[in-house]
Amino acid sequence: MGQQTLYFKKFYKNKGSWLPIFVFILAILVVLVMNTRVGAERNLSGMEKGEIATNKAMLAMSEQSITSAQTEEEKAVFKEGDALSKARMEKQQRVVDLYDNGNWSEAYTVKIDLIKESHGVYTGDMKASPELKESIFRQIAIYTKLAELDIKSDQKDMETQGTTFLYRMLTNFFPVFFVIILCFTLNTAFTDRFYQNIDRSLLLPHKFAKVTFQRLLFGLLVAFALYIMTCLIAYLPASLLSGKGSFEYPIAISANDGMTTKPVGSLLAQMVVLQALAIVVVVFTIDLVSKLFRRVMTTLFVSLLILVAPVLAVGKIVPLNQWAHLLPGTYFNSAAVVDYSLGISCGNGGINFVNGVVVLSVALLVLLILNVGIDGYRSKVVTLYVKPKTK
Repeated sequence: MGQQTLYFKKFYKNKGSWLPIFVFILAILVVLVMNTRVGAERNLSGMEKGEIATNKAMLAMSEQSITSAQTEEEKAVFKEGDALSKARMEKQQRVVDLYDNGNWSEAYTVKIDLIKESHGVYTGDMKASPELKESIFRQIAIYTKLAELDIKSDQKDMETQGTTFLYRMLTNFFPVFFVIILCFTLNTAFTDRFYQNIDRSLLLPHKFAKVTFQRLLFGLLVAFALYIMTCLIAYLPASLLSGKGSFEYPIAISANDGMTTKPVGSLLAQMVVLQALAIVVVVFTIDLVSKLFRRVMTTLFVSLLILVAPVLAVGKIVPLNQWAHLLPGTYFNSAAVVDYSLGISCGNGGINFVNGVVVLSVALLVLLILNVGIDGYRSKVVTLYVKPKTK
């Protein structure tokens, strides 16, 4: 415990370790505030109100066109369009009234009818690109499940409710931003033990294995404390401002038989498992790199290159996609793994939750063996230079 206390005292006194954490917390809160400020405009009611205003403007222009139409046929076409627009506006206003009164299920049912009617789903005449079709069926799948659950919706990518905001933060922040913060936070703590390329921790009157495990335990405690704090800062303020939401909230997922949904709670559980294993891999990697390079800036640069580059490369460098299921960095992007979007974009069915657990577990075991092995070898080298005292 004495060594752990020393690690934490050094960590506490080092302002360079705290600054990245403050930046990270501030970024989460800024995103939440921005989402909350536009929440009323971006929810289902706000979006429908915007469309109603646009349709009214278009209707006014259409009525002017009727007066300037030269033939009865042209007037009939404009009047038919006006009738359709008015009917659509009535349905949109009904969605607004139902949603604002808390009749979620009825509002979603009308909204689904509007989507299908607008895009020709009823008639089977969908003239849309594959991307637009996917977006349409994604909306239908989500609103159908929301209607079944009868819960309030949240705007995709601009969530404000506790559970959905937590999901979005872990999705967007963990793969790169969180890993970068860990590298900056732990870098100094792991390289501070070196003096003129000598690992001073191996000179302590303890077994090398104990010293190694104490250092790794310190890194894991800091990393998981930061992770838990991130989850709490994302969930609690969002819950206070906009409600806690529901862990049954549906997230749309592409499947072989079309679009389906999964509860956000189920996805979060799998994400947390992969992210917990990824955190261990990150801590062990930073410690290994610090042993090899022994300098602050070099360790930081190499750690970032090893840990962040694969996350950015998978799915973008085509030759890498066929081997992506074997790379630990692939599973840092846990949300894209558990919702199968990364596997689909890579054309690699091996990218899934089970393989992620296996690959990350193997990686952390290999890193642990390397860390202990290198410290064991160097401790023996150090003892060769220790001469016995003469009386």
